[in-house]
Amino acid sequence: MPTIGQLPAAASVSDSDELPIFQNGATVAATRAQILAGMQQALALPQGSLLGGVGPGVASPVPISIGANLALNGTVLSAAAAPFAIAGLPEGVTPGVNDLVALGQGGANAALPYAAFMQGMAGVPGIQAGALEAIAAGASKLRTLAAIGANAVAIEDFGAAGDGVTNDAAALIAALASGNPVRFGPKTYRIDGECDIGGLCAALLGIPGTTVLTRGAQSAVGTSGNPAWISVTATQFFVDGIVFDANRAVTADTWGVVVQASCTNANITRSLFRNAMGSIYGWGLAIAPSDPTLTRHHVHDCEFTANAVDGMWVAACDSVAVTACRAHDNARNGIYVDSQDSTFVLKIRDVQIVGNTCWNNQTGISVGNFNATNTEPGVYGNANPDVLGGLVSNNCVFDNTNYGISISGRNILVSGNLIVNNGPAGGGMLANTGYCRIADNMITGSGGFGIDAGGSIYVELTGNYIDGPTIGIGIGGSQNCTVRGNYVQDCVAGIMALNVESDGRGDNFGISCNNLSILGNYVCYGAGGSGIVLRDAPQRVVVTDNIVSSGTAGNPLNALLPYTDSLVLRGNILNYADSFSVNPTSVGGVNTLVFPDLLDRVTVSQSTGLVESIVSATAVATAGQISFIKVTNGGSNYSSATISITGTGSGATAQAWISGGVIIGVTVTNAGSGYGAGTAAVISGNGSGATISVQVGLPVIQGRRLAVHCVAPVGFAAAGSVPAQENWTGATITVPTGATIEWAGEAGAWQATRFMQSDYVSPDGDGSVTFQSQAGDVKLCPAVGGGVRLISTTEPTGCVTLIGRGSPAGIVSAVPGSSYRNLDGGLNATFWIKQSATDATGWVAVA
Repeated sequence: MPTIGQLPAAASVSDSDELPIFQNGATVAATRAQILAGMQQALALPQGSLLGGVGPGVASPVPISIGANLALNGTVLSAAAAPFAIAGLPEGVTPGVNDLVALGQGGANAALPYAAFMQGMAGVPGIQAGALEAIAAGASKLRTLAAIGANAVAIEDFGAAGDGVTNDAAALIAALASGNPVRFGPKTYRIDGECDIGGLCAALLGIPGTTVLTRGAQSAVGTSGNPAWISVTATQFFVDGIVFDANRAVTADTWGVVVQASCTNANITRSLFRNAMGSIYGWGLAIAPSDPTLTRHHVHDCEFTANAVDGMWVAACDSVAVTACRAHDNARNGIYVDSQDSTFVLKIRDVQIVGNTCWNNQTGISVGNFNATNTEPGVYGNANPDVLGGLVSNNCVFDNTNYGISISGRNILVSGNLIVNNGPAGGGMLANTGYCRIADNMITGSGGFGIDAGGSIYVELTGNYIDGPTIGIGIGGSQNCTVRGNYVQDCVAGIMALNVESDGRGDNFGISCNNLSILGNYVCYGAGGSGIVLRDAPQRVVVTDNIVSSGTAGNPLNALLPYTDSLVLRGNILNYADSFSVNPTSVGGVNTLVFPDLLDRVTVSQSTGLVESIVSATAVATAGQISFIKVTNGGSNYSSATISITGTGSGATAQAWISGGVIIGVTVTNAGSGYGAGTAAVISGNGSGATISVQVGLPVIQGRRLAVHCVAPVGFAAAGSVPAQENWTGATITVPTGATIEWAGEAGAWQATRFMQSDYVSPDGDGSVTFQSQAGDVKLCPAVGGGVRLISTTEPTGCVTLIGRGSPAGIVSAVPGSSYRNLDGGLNATFWIKQSATDATGWVAVA
């Protein structure tokens, strides 16, 4: 066998070529592929090279490149951390508190929740975040944090401690000097007075109820003309959410916070003003006089409490609105609007007091010059109003010891207020106003008055609901006023008008009552009470279309007490009845028809004899008494005057009222008793020319109408009746069943003017007039010696029809065409015609 070396060389080699091998004791054939399977070739590579397999299955190794962040060091392949390319990451959403943030921490990689990561930033000193951009809450524009932060500065940035002990007044002034709003935290900041806040604009921003500015001492002298804790002279002043506590322990007599005249625009919201001490300047918040400078001030949703004088004072300035505030437990007024200018030059214009709540003050809301600083009446009030134009509306005032609301001035609308349980010193509302409207207020549970509108002029009181005071509406001493459509119940006196009204200090308002309309009201009173009362002769009073109820226990005869001689009554209703039933009764031995003064229509259901007297209930009650004393000439130059009353009676006294040296009215302070004819009153004093007249009992008012409907026949006497009952017959008349007779007051007496219903005079459609009686004759009764004269527009003298006894010839004068009836009768002697002449001749008997 040849050796391998002896064999020829192969042209090529393939995996299928076979080689002999000894395997398991035998020589066998194997292909090259079988022999090489599982064997690795010996590789010769340059240093730093890598081989590897790529692709699926078994394959020969191929070179592998070393990429970025990898290194081959000897036989070790190592990796370095790759840069964190944020731009290459997928876009996420707004991080949540539990999202993880990757960071290196302590030489190792770590993941931290997003909330913990952000919280940790606050502890890193020196971070300059001003350049970061953000959108402020509620805004739409992206701005830097530095720009947003510049909108307000914290008082702590200027050294304030906010511990309630350190005086932070200097820090406040410095912060305001930055020109930015000053923000306060939920702390107590001590600000000693006087602290003056000036500049163009000052804004204080706190957290309502928790930011407190308190006064530690009143030691610094400021610029305020009157002492103040905080004096604001800045042109514009804005406050929100701050408690201004003037500190009761600091007893200096100062204003709390005062907005001075130089401030023309103040807006104060959600703040509290309390504990201003002193009997003169103890106001929580004061807006000082600035008239005639135009101002715009608004105080909204604030509270005023525990101040030694008033919660808030608005002086003479324009356009002040106080809305949705609360004022309580102040020594005098909750909210007070008054110029306090004794010269009456400064005015308050266009003030609005709307939607406030006031309780436990002396007076809840006071608008106008009801104070001793202004000259007393009759100089103040309507003569010199300090409020010109105002709205007092939708306020709730309760449990104030004097009045709920006091109003003085002109052109003021007082509307929609809820006034509850005020008094007993005053009542619901005091109104000494002119050209005003008091409408749609609800007043309950008050003391003396529901509405005391005495001394007012050109005022309408309408649509008010009043329940429970002693006097529902007082309108005395007023002129040209209307009381219309009010609901007044459970009062001792529903509506009362005195001729002259005083202010409670003994001073009158300078005018007497006249031109008063009481129209369409509902009045209910009880035992011992009265409906409508007119005292001391107010003049030209109209009482029409009212409904008055005496309730279950009141006396219906007290529905109207008219102590006057100048009154128009029409269409009033008593106790919801169309007519009131009265029957003649004996008064002083005289058969008298006594009727309620309120009514102009009554019904008589039975009669026990001739009616000898028709008198009102009040006339009966005042018989022998002094009802009123009228001033017939006011005289001049009086500063004091006394009234002397003489006559058959005794006990009567009266007081004269003086205004401008003139006697303007007299109040009967004691009506006395036993007075009659010959009673006189004389006025004396240090002036001259005044004269008065006295009225005993009540007269029949001129023009007063009374319709008496007779369910049964009623006779009315003529001769001897007091007051006189005159009728067209000159004798007793009897009104038949179903008929109505109307009486009219004329010259202190009654005159029967017409029958109605069954007996009447009526025009016919053809121009004629019918006299008709349903139950008897039609009687014509000329005077003695007179006749029934027939005339026309062309014959104004006409002719007469006469009656008599015996012949008229030579006895009775008449014009031709006249006739005469001889009641003695006789053939050719009963009926006579005047044929000629105008004397007693020319008579011819025709039958």
